[in-house]
Amino acid sequence: MKSTVDSRLEADSHALFDWKNCHLRLHKNASLPWLIIIPHTDEIEFCDLNHQLQREITAISHVIGRHFKSACGAEKINFAAIGNVVQQLHIHVIGRHRNDPLWPDVVWGNVLPDQTYHPDKLTAISATFKNLLATES
Repeated sequence: MKSTVDSRLEADSHALFDWKNCHLRLHKNASLPWLIIIPHTDEIEFCDLNHQLQREITAISHVIGRHFKSACGAEKINFAAIGNVVQQLHIHVIGRHRNDPLWPDVVWGNVLPDQTYHPDKLTAISATFKNLLATES
């Protein structure tokens, strides 16, 4: 079981916490609500995961998506596990809305405005998602 995170994912995101069998990370650019779920596995395809881990990822993404809609005003939740560049299986959950800087284009290959998170905000986001996941379990 893979417990380390690819260096490119580390460089592009903030570690939040581990939940069950997954790392949760927050994309470093604060322009969009964007979490990354990284399951503890050596598998590189979602379809190759056992059903329990697929259900855990689905449950986590459900909580993230609902929060992005209710608290961040997301009209659309993008859910992607592309992995052509970074082979380690990771799932992006991104909140999108008509007024975001890239709407309606995709986030990959486009430049977002440079916005960062204050350390206090990172702590608050981590606490929020821990609480939401604990409530949903």
